[in-house]
Amino acid sequence: MKVLVDRNIEINAITHKTMLVSRAIKWGPHYHKVDVAQRVHFPPRDDEAFRREQLPFLAALCASAKHGNPELFSSHEIRMERLRQRGRSEGYLGINLLRDVPIGIVPSPVQRSIAIAGDFTMGTTEDEQMEFFRSITDPRFLHIRKHTGDGHIDDSYHLWTAENAKLDAFLTMDKRFYGVMKQKSDLIGSPVLVAIPEDLCGRLGLQPLDIRGLAAETNPFA
Repeated sequence: MKVLVDRNIEINAITHKTMLVSRAIKWGPHYHKVDVAQRVHFPPRDDEAFRREQLPFLAALCASAKHGNPELFSSHEIRMERLRQRGRSEGYLGINLLRDVPIGIVPSPVQRSIAIAGDFTMGTTEDEQMEFFRSITDPRFLHIRKHTGDGHIDDSYHLWTAENAKLDAFLTMDKRFYGVMKQKSDLIGSPVLVAIPEDLCGRLGLQPLDIRGLAAETNPFA
């Protein structure tokens, strides 16, 4: 199975981060406060039931993807989103479920130019990316956009990208876009399955994994 990975999947795959935590250290007869690098878990909040339900399935997908099934892909425009979010990193001691997972790149249906030179950039901001999406007049993209709405114009583009690359699925944890696609799937008529992690695990026969158990088994200094 060949799958395009939404940016929110990359973000949610980071379950633990490296943090500096203040600790009291005894040195001779005195105690001193020092900052110690430590692995810290960032589980979903109590009001994030959807994320809490999907993360064990995402862990199972990532573990299976390390062995080539599913095959994961990104795209130029998803990488543009990542470029704007450089601070979202797991750090040296953190855990990224996508670490060591091979991720290919599929071509964009419409090419555009960006420029990065010192402090000057062109085409990398969210506004510029949205303006690019709104400028596209391809009939297939306009059909998808019409039924998903302007609030999902970026996801519509990613779905169109997956269609053009002849992928099997577009994996997302955007609950709203997933819901729209469930409601409008007949109208949109996409050959690409818009799926959440639980959906793909069901199709691949994968069981959810325990995130805390994975963390306990992962040597922070390996």
